[in-house]
Amino acid sequence: MLTGRKWVYAIAAIALVSGLGACGSSGPGDHAVPAEAASKQFDPQLYEAARRAESQHNYLEAAQHYQSLLARDGENTELALALVRNLRYGGSGQQAAEIVNSLIAREGRTAPLLVELAKAYVAGDQMNLAVPVLEEAAGLAPDQWDIPATLGVALDYQDRYPEAQQAYARALQLSPQNPDVLNNMALSQAQAGDLDGAIATLKQAVDQPSATPQVRQNMALLLAFQGDVEGAERWARKDLPREVADENGKFYRYVAGAY
Repeated sequence: MLTGRKWVYAIAAIALVSGLGACGSSGPGDHAVPAEAASKQFDPQLYEAARRAESQHNYLEAAQHYQSLLARDGENTELALALVRNLRYGGSGQQAAEIVNSLIAREGRTAPLLVELAKAYVAGDQMNLAVPVLEEAAGLAPDQWDIPATLGVALDYQDRYPEAQQAYARALQLSPQNPDVLNNMALSQAQAGDLDGAIATLKQAVDQPSATPQVRQNMALLLAFQGDVEGAERWARKDLPREVADENGKFYRYVAGAY
């Protein structure tokens, strides 16, 4: 059970799994019609519905659509991984891991499948299983940045902060100034007690054009811990509706007063 500051940092750390769950798996290529599917019995309307649901963060609906597509073409790896991705985002990490393990049994222990398996384990809170899988994947694909990035997440959840930060540093060597990795590095530093270092790292993240609203809201949270309520509220208002930002402001004042 989390106590003290750590439970509040865990609020921000929710982004670790969801954000890194997308590492290496989100982008234009994810939503192109799979070549294998296009050559078989394929329902483009159902595929478009799956894409739309995923883009709207309706992961359960998207998973249902991908499951229907996969039922018509059970050998299609691209569709299977799309299903896995949405199960993972939707909180069904164990089910996602079962599907990836079936793919590995069929196609072998390749780096891409091992990374997907590890991300599913992380989503399912099975860090003890994720770490060795990621270490195996790193041996197969040492230049793939999302492997050490995901390893950092798993190590953080095991309170292995120095090792986690080494993993993030490796990911940043491979993907410099990556805002998601910087975000997770900052949260790791914060949980380890280095709040000033965490804020400095997060400032690098929010300066990146591709930084997400979650990264900026994490900045607000860490500034509140530092006692800078005004700065926290300023960051909150960059993305949140006024009434939500006002409510968050009450929380920031509580955090600043409590610590």
